Amino acid sequence: MLKKIVSACLFVVSFSTLQASNTLDSLLNVYTAEIGRSQVYIRRHQARIDSLCALVPMTPERQLAIAREYQHFQSDSALAWYMRLRYVSEPVRTQAFTGLIQLLSASGHYANAFDILKMPESPSLNSVDGYKTIWLLYNEAATTGLLPTYDMQDLQQTAHRYYDSLLVALAHDTVNPVESRLWLTLYQASDKSDWPAALDASRQLLQRVGPNQHQYAILAYGHAMIYEQAGNRNKRREWLVRSAIADVRCGITDNGSSWIVAEDCYDEGDLTRAYIISNYTLTNASFFNAPTRYVQTYALGHTIGNEHDQLLQNRNIALVIALSALAVMLFGLVLSIIFAVRQNRKLSALNAQLSAINSQLHAANHVKEQYICRYLEVYSDYIRRLTTMARRAGEKDPSAFMDREMENFYRSFDDTFLSLYGTFVEDFNALLKPEARLTPKPGERLTIEMRIFALILLGIDSSAKIAQLLCYSPNTISNYRVKIKNNALGNRDDFERQIQIMANGRMLT
Repeated sequence: MLKKIVSACLFVVSFSTLQASNTLDSLLNVYTAEIGRSQVYIRRHQARIDSLCALVPMTPERQLAIAREYQHFQSDSALAWYMRLRYVSEPVRTQAFTGLIQLLSASGHYANAFDILKMPESPSLNSVDGYKTIWLLYNEAATTGLLPTYDMQDLQQTAHRYYDSLLVALAHDTVNPVESRLWLTLYQASDKSDWPAALDASRQLLQRVGPNQHQYAILAYGHAMIYEQAGNRNKRREWLVRSAIADVRCGITDNGSSWIVAEDCYDEGDLTRAYIISNYTLTNASFFNAPTRYVQTYALGHTIGNEHDQLLQNRNIALVIALSALAVMLFGLVLSIIFAVRQNRKLSALNAQLSAINSQLHAANHVKEQYICRYLEVYSDYIRRLTTMARRAGEKDPSAFMDREMENFYRSFDDTFLSLYGTFVEDFNALLKPEARLTPKPGERLTIEMRIFALILLGIDSSAKIAQLLCYSPNTISNYRVKIKNNALGNRDDFERQIQIMANGRMLT
C-alpha cells in the first residue's frame, strides 16, 4: 500500500513538472515569435504618439498623455515633455512630477531625481503614487550603489520612512480602495515572507488588467519576483516570459524582464534563443537610452553574442573540414577506380597519403579546439562559462564543481595579487577601525571584502564588473563596499581613493 502511495505521489510530481515545462516552452515560442514582429508593435506605439501630438489644442492633459506614452518608450523624449509641465496647474503638475521622478529613477539618474524633488516648483507628493515613487527612488539608489557621494545608510533610512508612509496611505486610500487594499496586503505579506498570501494579492491585481497592457507586464514581473522568493524557479521563469510578451505587444523598449529571460535561456544552454532575446534587448536599450539598462544588458549580451558567433564559426569550420575531407575522399576514389588494375602499389601510396592528410586535418582541428579553450579561459565571463561547461559536461553536482573551481580561482587570484602587493592585508586593515579589521579564514589569503578592494586597487571600480569576476550579485558587492566604507578609520568617502593610493607602488614587493 505504501509503495502505491509513493508511486502515485511521484507520478503527480512528474506530471506537474512536465506540464510546467510544456507551458514554459510554449510561452518561449510565443515570445520569440512576437520578437520577430516587435518592429510592428513599436511602429504602432510611435503612431499613437504622433496622433496625440497632431491634436489641437495642445492642453496640459494631452501633454501629460504624450509624456506617459514616451515614458517606457524613449527616455529623452519623455523627459522633454515632462519638463514642459513643471508650471501648469494641478492636478497635472503633480502627476507630471511623479512621472518625471519615476522616469529618472528607472533610468538610473538618481541624483537628477533628487534635484527635481528640491526644485521650488516641485509639488508635495503626499499620495499613494507619490509615496511609492519616492520610496522606490531612495530604495533603488541605496541598493544599486551608483551614488558614491551619498550616504547609503541615510538613503535606506529615508526609503523606510517613505515605505511606512506608503502603507498608511494605502490603508486610508478612498480613491482606489480595492486596489490599494490589495497592494497593502501584498506588501505586508512580503514583509512577513508569507508568499502564498503575497501571490494571492498579486494574482488579484493581475486580474484587474488585460494581458496586453504595460501594467500587466509590470505586475507579472513582480509576480515572478515573489515566486523567486518562494523558491519556485519554474513559475518565476514562466511569469518573466509573460511579462516580456506583454512588453513586446505594447511596443515597450524599456524592458525589465527580457534580459533576465535571455540569461535564463543562456544558463539552460538554449544559446540560439538567448541570442535572439539579447539582441532584441540590446536594440531596445539603445533606443530607450537609459544607463541602467546598458549596465544590465551589455555584459550578458556581449557574452552571448561572442559565444553564438563562436558556435557558428565552429559549425562553419566543421562544414569546411567535412567538405574538404569528402572532396579528398572522392578524388582518391576516382583515382582508385582508374588505376586499380595497373597501379596497385600507387594506390597503396595514395591511401597512405590520404591517411596522412586526414591525420593532419585531425591535428589541425585539435589545435583549433585548444585555441578556443584557451580563449574561453581568459574571457571576462570566466565564471559563467565554467558553470555552463559543468552542466553540459553532465556534472552530477554543478554547484560542487562551481565551488571547487571558485576555490582554485580565488587561490590563484590571491597568490598572484599578493605576490605583487605583499603588504596589502596589513595596509588594508590599517584603513579600518580596529574592531572592523578582517582576518582571512584558514587556507585563504584574502577575504571576499579584500578581493573586492583588490580589484578596485587594480582599476576595476564597477560593482557590476566586480560581481561578474567574483561570481556574486551586484547588490552583494555594493553592500560589501558600503559595509567596509562605513567602518573606515577616516573619511568613508575617501576610503576608495586611499585604496587607489596603494597602487602607486609602496606595497609592491
